[in-house]
Amino acid sequence: MDVKTAVRVFDVINLFAEVRQPMIYSEIARRTEIPLSSCHALLQTMVAKGYLYAPGVKAGYYPTQRLLHVARDICSEDPLTLLFQPLLTALRDATGETAALATLAGTRVVYLDVMESRQKIRYSDEPGGFMLVHASAAGKALLGALPVDARLRLLDNCEPLSALTDGSVIDRVALEVEVEQGVTLGWHRSTGENVEDVAGLAKGFSIHGEAFALVIGGPKARLLKNQEHAVAALLNIFDRIPQTLIS
Repeated sequence: MDVKTAVRVFDVINLFAEVRQPMIYSEIARRTEIPLSSCHALLQTMVAKGYLYAPGVKAGYYPTQRLLHVARDICSEDPLTLLFQPLLTALRDATGETAALATLAGTRVVYLDVMESRQKIRYSDEPGGFMLVHASAAGKALLGALPVDARLRLLDNCEPLSALTDGSVIDRVALEVEVEQGVTLGWHRSTGENVEDVAGLAKGFSIHGEAFALVIGGPKARLLKNQEHAVAALLNIFDRIPQTLIS
């Protein structure tokens, strides 16, 4: 269940990230669908806390640098990021493709960290980006990392499965079979199921009872052509995770 005020704060922050210019409160209210009076009170609270300021009498509001500094201080001590960044870098360099660490956020996949490929044509995403569980290699790997009963409950909450491309697996039974096959193989794959020309490979695992996945994403033709090498690199990097963490 969403907490309305918290959701509105993030809606305002995300709006500024999108438009990247000062905005008056009525425009913020319109674009976030927050009632005018509630929006004005919210913005004034964010000003009082040092997260917004008014660059001019009629210019509206814009975020201060406080948000950047707070986020930087928090992220600099993220224990998983510190552990996985060198592993993601090694995975990116070994495959030439974008590498990521993913986990579950409700019924969706969320990227915790992303190391983008250095190639001109590449799969691009960023930390905090979401994907559907059933339409991504990361999602299938995360499902495979869950106990069977938890996996079935999650899939119950995902139905009906929506088709994002012609390749999306929207049949529940077929998806469950594919997840089980991936568990047996030790890795999962998606081919044009979220974005038409993008493929993914992923290895799911559990840390302290929570599901995570190492992910490789890239142009479908290139990644599938190099799949054997990419899978070997994926499993090699997984083996470098301290086994004391894996549960």
